[in-house]
Amino acid sequence: MIEREDRASAERHEELAPMRPAETARDLSELAHLTAEVEQLRRELEAEHRRYLRALADFDNYRKRIERELSERVREGVRKVLLEVLQVLDAFEHVLGLEKERTEPTASPTGEALQLIHRQLMRLLDACGVRPYESLGRKFDPTLHEAVEAIPSREHEEQTIVREVRKGYRWGDQVLRPARVVVSVAEPASREPSHPSGSAEAPTR
Repeated sequence: MIEREDRASAERHEELAPMRPAETARDLSELAHLTAEVEQLRRELEAEHRRYLRALADFDNYRKRIERELSERVREGVRKVLLEVLQVLDAFEHVLGLEKERTEPTASPTGEALQLIHRQLMRLLDACGVRPYESLGRKFDPTLHEAVEAIPSREHEEQTIVREVRKGYRWGDQVLRPARVVVSVAEPASREPSHPSGSAEAPTR
């Protein structure tokens, strides 16, 4: 009985005894190794996260660029179609003007049909956001007008639009087609006949 108690007391003594220096050094080395591995994994994870964020940003920029280019191509295609419609409208209004000179537009079935088609074309353009703008009597603006001729005038200030050759149209807040106009310029100064001083002709006798 006493021998069994002595053995148990010895085992407890060994458990409570301090660790040997060699064991402590080995444990500390393993702990340092594990800490270094954790730090290395943390750095690799951060690097992968940064690469992921860069790839995500690159993809988002690519998507926005594709959407912008597609939108620009679609808009450019619509712009070309609208310009072609305006050319048709120009030709149609020319014919309509000739019809007005010949007779009243509503005096014949042809005139009524022309008026109806013209209204339909204008409604179509208006639905697309295309509207004409006034130029006659306005000051010349290179962003809105294209000067095709300049004529001297005393009745108008310089750079005043005196005639509209072709209508200008806006598409939303942009100029779809500038107006072709004739602008006024100052008349050249007239030269008075000059006489040398004191050289007036004497009356003939």
